[in-house]
Amino acid sequence: MKSLTLKLLMIGLSSSILFAGTIEDKLLNFLTKTVKATKSYKIKNIRLDGSEDMKEIPGWKVYFVKIDLDLVGKDKSITISDKIFTNGVLVSRDFLSIDNARSVKSNFVPDFKDEFYNKENIIAGNEDATNKLVVFSDPLCPFCMSFMPDIINFVKAHPEQFVLYYYHFPLNIHPNSETLIKASLVAKNQGMKDVDIKVYEEAFDFDEKNEAKALEAFNKALGTQITLEEINQLDIKKKIEDDMKIVNELGLNGTPRLFTNGKIDNHRTMYKQLLKK
Repeated sequence: MKSLTLKLLMIGLSSSILFAGTIEDKLLNFLTKTVKATKSYKIKNIRLDGSEDMKEIPGWKVYFVKIDLDLVGKDKSITISDKIFTNGVLVSRDFLSIDNARSVKSNFVPDFKDEFYNKENIIAGNEDATNKLVVFSDPLCPFCMSFMPDIINFVKAHPEQFVLYYYHFPLNIHPNSETLIKASLVAKNQGMKDVDIKVYEEAFDFDEKNEAKALEAFNKALGTQITLEEINQLDIKKKIEDDMKIVNELGLNGTPRLFTNGKIDNHRTMYKQLLKK
């Protein structure tokens, strides 16, 4: 999937000139001409899924792009997400911060849509609370390990004001994360309480991907007796797949990512300002 990003599919220019028409029309025309298929994928459709003004550069916007692809020789389609910047005359794939040379692309994330909220993903708070928090996290992400217990306990302390939705986002750099996630889902199905906090409070250490050893470590740490057969049931796998569909829809590329009332909270502090004493 990584090879199917707009960055790799697009002709290798840092910026290009757009021609006549509305900004959206010009941008779609540009993408249609420059996004190239591969031997494995056929481009079915290219569409824009909203935009956001760039505060750092007046007159520029970031557009959220969706590319629908058909797999050649297979009865399967996928959609990839990316972002592209334009001022109506020029178009660019990214900008770098002059302070630290980091890409600003990841700072722009589309809003969390109402249809993405799933009651089954609530791990703390009240569903009818005023403020909805959504977190995407990986149990082996060092930043997540410090952030997740804090935000879970925060919401538990203010259940009438906040509700917390948790979506699993196992990163490729942590190959044993998916095993821990599957085991935690099974443990919750078996009635175990506070699984999410317990997983993040444990200091799991793995040298290489090994599902059996990862599950053994989970069982030892949480006092469970979950089997490999149980964590590989179709309903458990589907739950992770459903969460990852939303990850891909939003174009997320790191953890933890937090949404506060539908808006990305890059600094993960916005929700604290909403607390009513």
